[in-house]
Amino acid sequence: MSSIDVNEKDWKLFRKYLPDWQENYMEKLIKDYIEFLKGDGLASDKFWELDKKIKADRKNPGVLLQDVRRSNFHVHLASLVGYEVISMKDLDGFSDETKEIVERMVR
Repeated sequence: MSSIDVNEKDWKLFRKYLPDWQENYMEKLIKDYIEFLKGDGLASDKFWELDKKIKADRKNPGVLLQDVRRSNFHVHLASLVGYEVISMKDLDGFSDETKEIVERMVR
């Protein structure tokens, strides 16, 4: 499917929802970091482990995805679902065709 074939309504929904999806995901990460830091262990161990977690999370599309293009629309959606930033339920309102494409990509 080329970028020309992307449903305009789906593209607008994606661009509308992406910032909120990412904000919600980063909020979840921060809560996870807080719980991790409250746990037992040496401060130095927690510091370095948190550093590793943040470096890894920076590569996640829930954090990293910014310069979105129509040509990668379905790939972007599939990566968000695959990394559990969003679920297929979050695609309510998108066309059936887009949902089917994303579902096939994440299988």
